[in-house]
Amino acid sequence: MKWKIFSRKKRKEQWRLIFQPDGDMADVMALPGAVVEGQIAGRYLLASGGTAGTVIIQGVRRKGILAGVDVAIDHQAASEHDVDVAYQPRGGRASLRPAETVNFEEMMLNASDKFVSTPTDPEDLACLLYTSGTTGRPKGVRLTVKNFLCEQQATQKLLEITPQDKIIGVLPFFHVFGLSNVLLIGLAHGASIVLIPQYSPGNLLKAIIEHHPTLVIAIPTMFGHLLMLLERKKVRLPQNIRLCVSGAAPLPKEMIGAFETCSGARVLEGYGLTETVAACCVNPPDGVCKAGSIGLPLSGFEMKIVDADGKELPAEEVGEIAVRGEGVTPGYYNLPQDTEEAFRDGWFLTGDTGYKDQDGYFFVTDRKKEIIIKGGLNISPREVEDVLLSHPVVKEAAVIGRKKGEREEIVAFVTTRGEVSAKELVSHCKQALSSFKVPDEICFMETLPMSVTGKVLKKELTGDYQDERRIERKETGSGSID
Repeated sequence: MKWKIFSRKKRKEQWRLIFQPDGDMADVMALPGAVVEGQIAGRYLLASGGTAGTVIIQGVRRKGILAGVDVAIDHQAASEHDVDVAYQPRGGRASLRPAETVNFEEMMLNASDKFVSTPTDPEDLACLLYTSGTTGRPKGVRLTVKNFLCEQQATQKLLEITPQDKIIGVLPFFHVFGLSNVLLIGLAHGASIVLIPQYSPGNLLKAIIEHHPTLVIAIPTMFGHLLMLLERKKVRLPQNIRLCVSGAAPLPKEMIGAFETCSGARVLEGYGLTETVAACCVNPPDGVCKAGSIGLPLSGFEMKIVDADGKELPAEEVGEIAVRGEGVTPGYYNLPQDTEEAFRDGWFLTGDTGYKDQDGYFFVTDRKKEIIIKGGLNISPREVEDVLLSHPVVKEAAVIGRKKGEREEIVAFVTTRGEVSAKELVSHCKQALSSFKVPDEICFMETLPMSVTGKVLKKELTGDYQDERRIERKETGSGSID
């Protein structure tokens, strides 16, 4: 077991559970168990409501070094630069451990067999999850009991989960998508969850073929991997699968059709955020499924497209997607200004731009912060990415704007499945895009930096990106640390 309980005081009601996300069965039981017991759960936190004065690991602003026991640290230099130093204890049953900690396995062995759930108020904080930080610093999202209840009711109305269902559990449970739309919905409705502890395309396909799941809930990258394997092995997925659901990142239109043809299963694309406890908009399983669309708002959620002043825009006009409902977070942890900026008249501003068609289906065009302004004209990175992805050799594409002198350049980062030149890709873009939208530079990469849910971390593609988690040493000869 990798879980440990950290406490500042020895009072029973003030404790925290910190875990390492390489995961085991403790992950499955700790998060939902915490909510039932009236605790506050999160990837790095499990605490009662009385811990407002304690430190959350994700929110620590002081620089620090966590080193192995035998690693030599220049303590004088660290002290001069206000850097904390801590050593990881040696392993083993008799090893040293951080002050006032309890091993999770020992706690389980000494625990009582009796279990009594703790009554909670709908407004009580149930979970603290951090955003992926694709465009900026991750923010702690406060999610209440009511938020989770709304999401579970909405998802159940859409998917109609029964105890006869088997759900593929390949998504990480520390992320809101896997936590809410796989783990909790399975537990809430008595469905089986087929756990895949270590993702690989082969492991996922093997689990699907062996266990015959009825629901495959995954991210676009995983569906892409499955498609390649199915085409290569010339096999189809089991007929037990009644639905495949994709979320957390855009699913290319071409992949939807190809996957459905190759697999024989229907694919629904949806949309959600950490701030909405995962899905808030999905293509209906029994209605019209529009390729490229994120579908219709789920029960309990309202969505609209607004302009810069918060005024609702008519159908087909592009603006910012706003959402409200009982599934929407009350705000960010310890970030009152960010919370205030994220809400307008009770509507949460998602930061995603998009539009609604005449039938009420929503479409995402871009992240608001990623729009490129070149020569006074707005350019959608996703539009350029879609054109690049239509080239048969391009596997992945990410487009950003980058300053060069006084002008903005369009830079495309691509991974390929074969040989292709930058000149050829530029020529390909010119056939489908206006001249001002054609990339000024093509950068070939072996892999793109991605989050655990397949979102490209575009902030890491900018030339001036610095990982704030790292402490760099400058070789000045004085032993100083920067």
